[in-house]
Amino acid sequence: MFFVYRMWREIRLLAQSKPVIASMSDVAASGGYYMAMAADTIVAENLTLTGSIGVVTGKFSLGKLYEKIGFNKEIISRGKYAELLAAEQRPLRPDEAELFAKSAQNAYEQFRDKAAFSRSMPVDKMEEIAQGRVWTGQDAASRGLVDAIGGFSRAVAIAKQKANIPQDRQVTLVELSRPSPTLPEILSGVGSSVVGVERTLKELLQDLAFSKGVQARVDGILFQGLEEASYDNPILTLIRDYLGSL
Repeated sequence: MFFVYRMWREIRLLAQSKPVIASMSDVAASGGYYMAMAADTIVAENLTLTGSIGVVTGKFSLGKLYEKIGFNKEIISRGKYAELLAAEQRPLRPDEAELFAKSAQNAYEQFRDKAAFSRSMPVDKMEEIAQGRVWTGQDAASRGLVDAIGGFSRAVAIAKQKANIPQDRQVTLVELSRPSPTLPEILSGVGSSVVGVERTLKELLQDLAFSKGVQARVDGILFQGLEEASYDNPILTLIRDYLGSL
């Protein structure tokens, strides 16, 4: 929630110097709406799923699974709630569950109040349409969560209007795509979750950490390392075959 708030704040600051229009496509709920509500104008399609002004929290309770597979875990901690998230082998104690509930309620109230502030709406009215409810774009517009119905072209037209740009003037649209994770990032996730792979990948990734080459060079180093590695694991074989096809 902290990172979403930071993004909300940065968008609000940007809106002080230039028009900011949020265009929603298929889904822009919860965190997506948190960021969108910082814009000057929110445009959604009729069937956009948005809203979901709410908070979900909790932790895994894996005690029965651990018992089934014969896994034991011991935790040494200092402080009443120090092991709150680390002790997944047991359910929450009543006082821990209460702490989780209070934390979730506090985060929810911050989200709701930010939404009310952003949409110039009384908090009690926002409470009526918040509570984690998901709305279509049309329903959200009728409840004041969205300003206009339309697609990306509608959002561009509104941006032109707010920036005093003639509607018939051609503008340049710059799309910033989400960068794809690098191969070492992908493999580090695999290596930390698959039994029998972690050691090999860890050694290879340590070698990659000292390489300053471009991604193609990184792929080459990793492929060479996989070729030289001695293992019998289908996942590593799949990775090796993939790199060999590049």
